[in-house]
Amino acid sequence: MLHEKIKHATDGLHNQLEQNMFVGQIMDGSLTFEQYQTILLSNYGLHLVVEGFLFGALSSELQQKLDIINRIKLPALLKDLEEINMSMSSDLEGPPPNYIDLSSDAAILGAMYVLEGATLGGNVIVKRLKTNEHLIPRNLNYHYYQVYGDQLGAKWKQFLEVLNELPEAEHQTAIDSAVRLFERMTTSRAAVKSAKVTLVPPPPVGF
Repeated sequence: MLHEKIKHATDGLHNQLEQNMFVGQIMDGSLTFEQYQTILLSNYGLHLVVEGFLFGALSSELQQKLDIINRIKLPALLKDLEEINMSMSSDLEGPPPNYIDLSSDAAILGAMYVLEGATLGGNVIVKRLKTNEHLIPRNLNYHYYQVYGDQLGAKWKQFLEVLNELPEAEHQTAIDSAVRLFERMTTSRAAVKSAKVTLVPPPPVGF
């Protein structure tokens, strides 16, 4: 099936991306507030520049099948950023970035595989974040990681059904699109992770 082909083609990139996104620190409870800021900013930057273009270019038939309006994640990220006293814009000007292919539904679904797949670990991640001693005092709600709530499994199943309906002649297009977005994310997030700056001074606890 197509989703298995994409998974195989992106396994190495997926593992690298997890390292760049502090997954190890999330799971062992050592994630700092500054690292959480980095994760949010990285996810915000990605969704700001690709989500609207991808969803808008998808055929109306697939938009309806996927209930695309309820897959938009940028508002959840904006809520998370507001909770840590960061006010960001949801407006974007300019052309789509050159690392996403909007020429066909196959290419768009390939990129969406990356975005949708990123939600799968959300429930586990939230459980770990809620027990993190660096984050507990801040009473955060983790809107992005819980964007689908109890519909997470159903949303993923629905997406895979649509993805796997693509004819075999279009499989490589979808695979290439997923790989391209993974490569971009891995590169950009490695740069963010290695930056030796504090993005936003954390506010005093209790304020």
